[in-house]
Amino acid sequence: MNLLLREVLTHPALAHAEPALLSGEDQLDHPVRWVHTADLYDIAPLLRGDEVLLTNGVGLVSVDEAAQRTYVRRLAERSVAALFFEVGRTTPQIPEAMVDEARRLSLALVVLQPVLRFTEVAEAVNSEIIDRSVTRLRHADEISRTLSEALAQGAGVSALLDLIASTVRSRVALYDSADRLVDSAGDPDPAVGTRPVTEIPIMIEGTAWGRMTIGATSESDHLIQAVIDRAPRVIELCLIREQPKVTATFRVRQMLLEQLARGASVSGSAIEDKLRGTGMPVTGHDYICLVLHGESVPDAARIIDEVGRRCGQSIYGYVEGSLCALVAAPPETAAARLSILAVKTLEELLHGRQRVCAAVSDATRTPGHLPHLMADTRLGLDLAVSMRSPGPVVRTRATSTERLLRHLDPETLRRFTADVLGPLHASTADDDLLTTLQVFAQCLGSKTDAANQLHIRRQSLYYRLRKITEMLGIDLDDPRELAVLSTAFAARRVLELSDPAPRELGMDWG
Repeated sequence: MNLLLREVLTHPALAHAEPALLSGEDQLDHPVRWVHTADLYDIAPLLRGDEVLLTNGVGLVSVDEAAQRTYVRRLAERSVAALFFEVGRTTPQIPEAMVDEARRLSLALVVLQPVLRFTEVAEAVNSEIIDRSVTRLRHADEISRTLSEALAQGAGVSALLDLIASTVRSRVALYDSADRLVDSAGDPDPAVGTRPVTEIPIMIEGTAWGRMTIGATSESDHLIQAVIDRAPRVIELCLIREQPKVTATFRVRQMLLEQLARGASVSGSAIEDKLRGTGMPVTGHDYICLVLHGESVPDAARIIDEVGRRCGQSIYGYVEGSLCALVAAPPETAAARLSILAVKTLEELLHGRQRVCAAVSDATRTPGHLPHLMADTRLGLDLAVSMRSPGPVVRTRATSTERLLRHLDPETLRRFTADVLGPLHASTADDDLLTTLQVFAQCLGSKTDAANQLHIRRQSLYYRLRKITEMLGIDLDDPRELAVLSTAFAARRVLELSDPAPRELGMDWG
């Protein structure tokens, strides 16, 4: 099991610094992949996510409040586990703007007293991270060897479940995609009371087959994680061998998902036939499409499986690195609520992730619309990720304007943005005004909301808006003007996606 932020906070190497959490109280269970020490202001692009960053603030001494907020925001976008900030040497306290921004973004910000050698802290914590990783790999290798040898000797699903149950010393059960019990082994461990059950998706050739559950156990988390990592693949091979017809069925599912993901033009009757072949309902149900970036979410299959079971019936599988799912809900679930339920469930399961990594479509009751719906969901997620939209979940409809504008040639988009934004379009001297106009349009003309998002006083906002009005000759109180401006900024976002070196505007779009 990974080291958690709460464990880093109580690590003996940090005890003398009296670490105090100033924000991100809901991030204590965030896994920590590594501890870095760096005082660079522009450190965020060098991080991969899930790190703890130690700094004494040297790189922030000469920057203003806006830059301090940008520093925090960029760390949050990289999904770092926490920022540990030492006070008393470089600065007497953490700048209030950084604390405020961290609280707004739910980034864990920890204040440290100046008694530590950062290199020693990093070495101590990282050594424990490595030790845990080595232990987990050792368990994983042992489990892989044991199960693979049994499979090679002809063991079936029942025998494999027996081995897994004896390893974890608890009950293990296997369920198919219809939630029917296929087989089970072992007995619950009476020594651990009501610890939660672990559920592991089982995939066949990249498509969901069902799930394996492990009951409460007193065995180490490292061992359980090793079972989660290695057992599903061996069970998959066993199912393919024992049930040859299963492979053909799941090839149909995978072909359907790939066809939907490509947005292939297929008749409604052909889609209905394929839905029947996968066991999905064809009439009287609403459908939504989900896409999750599997590469950025290690437990993507478990998350999609849980969303599908809470919302109705689902099939899912990997298509070009993304996990694509089709969910069908019974008629008593209102179509409008289905998408909302899926979004809320994903937000719960992806809690703490600052970067968008999942997309949810609107609902449809027409199977023939599914290719268009899935393709748009994939494109919507790609656009949201490229635009660094706040995470973790985006509704496909939120990217509708950008998806529409992508069909226009770049030169048309450039002319449109130049016409609408006028002298602000190409000037680097007016970046503050351009950012202000963008935020004002996003806030639908609300001066209070715009000032809060820009972290400026209302009087400063009024001054900027008057200057913008004079430069562009527009009426910012006219909702039609705001609609045109919003479209122009969407066009700029689309253009930036094709620009290998986009220009910063002082704050991130989306």
